[in-house]
Amino acid sequence: MKNSFNKTIVGFAMIVLLVVTIGVLSVYKVKSISAETERLYNHPFTVSNAALQIESNLISMHRYMKDVVLAQNSDQLNAASNKVSAHEEAVFRNFRIIFDRFLGKKEQIHQVYQSFVAWREIRNEVIALTRAGEIAAAADITKGKGADHVQLLQQQTHELVDFAAGKAAEFRESSARNAQQSVVLMGVLSALATVTAIIISVYIFRGQQFAEVEIKKRSYLIDQNIMIAQLSPEGLVKEITNAMCRYLDVVKDSLLGRPSHFFLTGDNDHIAEDTIWRQLKTGADWSGELKRTTQDGVTKWAKISILPNLNSDYKVEGYTCILQDLTSKKLSLTDNLTSLGNRRQYEDILQHEIGLAKRNNTCLALAIIDIDFFKKYNDLYGHPKGDVVLSRVAKAVLSCMRRPNDYTFRIGGEEFAVLFVTTGREDAFLFLDTIRKSVEAMEIPHAASTISEHLTVSIGGTAQQGPAISDAEHFYVEADKALYMAKENRNVTVMA
Repeated sequence: MKNSFNKTIVGFAMIVLLVVTIGVLSVYKVKSISAETERLYNHPFTVSNAALQIESNLISMHRYMKDVVLAQNSDQLNAASNKVSAHEEAVFRNFRIIFDRFLGKKEQIHQVYQSFVAWREIRNEVIALTRAGEIAAAADITKGKGADHVQLLQQQTHELVDFAAGKAAEFRESSARNAQQSVVLMGVLSALATVTAIIISVYIFRGQQFAEVEIKKRSYLIDQNIMIAQLSPEGLVKEITNAMCRYLDVVKDSLLGRPSHFFLTGDNDHIAEDTIWRQLKTGADWSGELKRTTQDGVTKWAKISILPNLNSDYKVEGYTCILQDLTSKKLSLTDNLTSLGNRRQYEDILQHEIGLAKRNNTCLALAIIDIDFFKKYNDLYGHPKGDVVLSRVAKAVLSCMRRPNDYTFRIGGEEFAVLFVTTGREDAFLFLDTIRKSVEAMEIPHAASTISEHLTVSIGGTAQQGPAISDAEHFYVEADKALYMAKENRNVTVMA
């Protein structure tokens, strides 16, 4: 899964890289074309225009030089000379542009410039002769040397125009080439990005299909093998796995949308349900053991854990109920006759509860229950009847258990142990005496008893704060001492 995620990241990184590359190259190529256009405008076109302006001004200057020769008076001569000077100044301005932006050899510009400077000497000579009245000499220079020099200047200036035109063509070709390369390159990169995106999309799609199959497979395995139920805030069953339904020996449709009662069964389980609700309402988890008897009479045990589901505001929006089958383990820790915990389970739970009492500084009570004159009962009624009595006494004791953490064990032939958390010695006595009275109230005949015509029990107990309990053995000894005192009178409850 991690490898698939890494490949997806690499694929998207490639697409992003290609898109960024396309963008960068596009910007670069656009800037290149823009730069060449700028160069075309700033250099060839500007130089060409300036050179053409020089050519135009040279023609105008030569024409006005004729006006200088033909001037009839000083006013006409000055007017013609001023016009020549004006065009001459325009030529100098254009020469400054050419000097600044000409891309060819500077010697070529200097050559044209020097020719123009030389023409100024011819111009000055013609004007001086004209002012001196030597019109014929001035006309000869204008038509001869002056005309030839202007023609030379025009030729040299036209060479500048041709050079600028060549550069313009070069820039145009470069710009066209860049444009074509940009189109090809952008097309290739776009196609590559598209193909890569398609490949990655197909890969992701297949990965999602595979993930969906895996999710369905895992969901099926969870549904068939893990006992989980989702409950509403009111305790109604919202979802439940088939594995849990099999364990509870029920059909899923018979549970969905109905109260779960935390899957407890029995006449007094409403008391246990109230205890669970009191703890869950505080936002805490709850865990304990669940005992169920199927319709076929098979007894099953499970560890039940109930966890609040909190939303983003840390408010309870439901509960997750998880069962863990303890039947096999319980069978090894359960008395076959009474289905109560056996001596081994008693020892394990006693150690655990003493540890909890020490940590929480709670009062823990332990009581030993002994059936009065049970040997005489067996001798009179027989062992099969004795087994029935043991089973009935176990049920009577269990019927008095009110909380999930009230424990009952068969630890010997006719001896039972009761372990529970209490508020103190007096409260423990009242609870234990209720058990004694419950057994007597069954009115099981016991003709061999010397204290009652019915079966009775003697109970000895002790209640201590957790930190005061030294160890499990001494705790048991205190309860056993109380039982010894109770058996002196029979059918009584004694607290040590």
